[in-house]
Amino acid sequence: MDRKIYGPIALARHLDIIVILDENKTIYEGNVDDAPEEVRKLKYSKVEMEKPIKYYVYSEFNK
Repeated sequence: MDRKIYGPIALARHLDIIVILDENKTIYEGNVDDAPEEVRKLKYSKVEMEKPIKYYVYSEFNK
């Protein structure tokens, strides 16, 4: 499957988010402004506009 890669999660501000790694593991849940720096640097490939917003990241693009 071809995936697009977008900017780091830190580009979002003041949002409650869930970050999901490789489609199956939640690695962060909370406000993006409070996320650890390593989570904020992750580049995302997909977003689901729910409450909270779900960001999908893939380890192949975030080494």
